[in-house]
Amino acid sequence: MALERDDKLIETRDMGMAHIDTSQSINTGPAGLVTTAINILTSPSEAFTELEQRPAKLFPLIIIMLPLLAVMFWYFTIIDFDWFIDDTLTNSFPRANLEDGQLEQARETMESMSQTTFRMFGVFGSAAGMLLLWVLQAGYLSLVSQLNGDRFRFTHWFSLLIWTALPYLLTVIGMAVTIALNPNGQLSSFDLDPLTLTNLGIPSSNSTVALALNAVSLTQIWGVVLTVLAFKQWLVSGWVRALSIVLAPYLLIIGVSAYFLLT
Repeated sequence: MALERDDKLIETRDMGMAHIDTSQSINTGPAGLVTTAINILTSPSEAFTELEQRPAKLFPLIIIMLPLLAVMFWYFTIIDFDWFIDDTLTNSFPRANLEDGQLEQARETMESMSQTTFRMFGVFGSAAGMLLLWVLQAGYLSLVSQLNGDRFRFTHWFSLLIWTALPYLLTVIGMAVTIALNPNGQLSSFDLDPLTLTNLGIPSSNSTVALALNAVSLTQIWGVVLTVLAFKQWLVSGWVRALSIVLAPYLLIIGVSAYFLLT
């Protein structure tokens, strides 16, 4: 009889553990900003636990944006302006897709801007694009959280997306090395990031696919993988759900872009 009672107690305890409320997290002591940054790269689960409780934003924003702005300013300071316009038009709009008149019109539009204005667009455009992407994706994930009724809000997701973008610093370092090795001012923007899929040795003869491969960097993929891992950990979800929810906006963007480029 005593053994039966013990078995029932164990069974009751196991059932209780199976129904633990995952809407609450176990509080831990602050890990520190530098430690969290290191953990993002070496021990992501520990970093995610820290960000779940203390979703800091300013520190990662500074250490990503300042180096990026500095490198882009360097690039647009040494670049041969006229050569850059020709190279950008040639690579972005293959002649097969544009008539000569359209190509000339695009060139005149770019040349109408002063080099200072063009430099400002180039320097701040990359940073503004990243910031906008983080805001949009954080808004999307916070909407998903509200629909699911979990505790994560915009501030959690925005903080997470900035922290998971820390691998992009490797891209910034690679860009700085590329600029240093090409001081003559004739460095294509498509060759600037050595970690794009094209520059890593995945070329394509199809101009549309080539543009897509040039736009995707290994560090961006790394950041997306980290976001999937964080979603899975925070919401205690399966791989299919985490992948489908996190990747949905990217797949939509790729689909829409492909449609317009092909048509």
